[in-house]
Amino acid sequence: MLNEDTIREISAGLNEPEWMLDRRIESFSLFKKMQMPNFRYGIGISVDVSKLDFNELKFDANDSLFINAPNEVEIFKFEDAYKKYENLLRENFMTKCVLAKEDKFSSLHGSFFNDGILIRIPENVEAESPIEINLDVISKSRIDHILILAEKNSKVKIIDSSISDENSSGFRNQIVEIIVKENAKVEYISVQNFGNEVYNFSRKRAHVEKDGSLQWIDCCIGGKFTQSLIKTYLNGENSESKSLSVVYGDANQCFDINSETVHAASRSKSDMLTRVVLNENAKAIYRGLIKVNPKAVKCEGYQKDDTILLSDQAEADAVPNLQIENNDVKCSHGATISQIDDTKLFYMMSRGIDEKNSKKIIVEGFFDPILMKINDDSLKESIQKNISRRLGAIA
Repeated sequence: MLNEDTIREISAGLNEPEWMLDRRIESFSLFKKMQMPNFRYGIGISVDVSKLDFNELKFDANDSLFINAPNEVEIFKFEDAYKKYENLLRENFMTKCVLAKEDKFSSLHGSFFNDGILIRIPENVEAESPIEINLDVISKSRIDHILILAEKNSKVKIIDSSISDENSSGFRNQIVEIIVKENAKVEYISVQNFGNEVYNFSRKRAHVEKDGSLQWIDCCIGGKFTQSLIKTYLNGENSESKSLSVVYGDANQCFDINSETVHAASRSKSDMLTRVVLNENAKAIYRGLIKVNPKAVKCEGYQKDDTILLSDQAEADAVPNLQIENNDVKCSHGATISQIDDTKLFYMMSRGIDEKNSKKIIVEGFFDPILMKINDDSLKESIQKNISRRLGAIA
């Protein structure tokens, strides 16, 4: 039930300080005033989530994130982090990257999040192995928060895997905030493969300081409806980011994918690449934005979205965008929506491969430029096998 009593119960259960409870109540006040987003991005470009009812959300989740991490990094649940890093939480939790006033889903998150993780990579520490975050159960209502602080000259890779039973249902609202300090390097790989009736709302945000770098790899292959929003602020000179996304949808799946980079500092670089394949009645909207501020000169930005439709019923829309406020930059964008290339198909079949398997091989190769950047062999193989299994439905 979405009311203040529920907020106080959650806060008390997590042993939160008074300031966090105050923030929750303030977020709830915003939530009650905000309208539900219409998910409309232009004439004829929209998605329908009218069946989602906030009043049906129940906060009785017993599941939790499982984390495996090297000894050189610090990881705390929020209820433990208050004892050692309360000031860090107060300073960074939903104050820089994501604000509760951003939209109704962010204010919902700020009010009712029921699991919080703080990850701190100390200065000059290079983690020898990845941090693994796993969620393999989805409760009726799960709202979780991950706050990552990569201190100066640190380096880390984080693998965030969210999987549930194929026929499971539920609601998931996740926010990931990353602060990348000077000359720090962070790679964040997320894989979402939820069941057929799960609504999934993911917001990933980062601030990158001087000489810092961040790479997002976002794989969305599950869920009934997925909204994945990734936004990176390049706040320091020579900072850079890459945002790579893989989307595979079939049946009646729907995806709302958004990648944004804000160049706030000079000589910053960004690269965004999204590959989408849709079969049966699946639908996807891709929205991309590169924004260069007036004083951010000599920046470089590139964004590209490529989509393959495997059926006449599948639907895709691409809305790439540039907002350039000075003339000393190199920026470009592009988008393609097509079917499997007949020439490539003919070539494969001329080598003795039947039409169905030829299409599967072409689609698997289409994803390769992104999946090959996942240096975890078991994770990459798992994604490839899942997509390959579902490609069996190709006509």
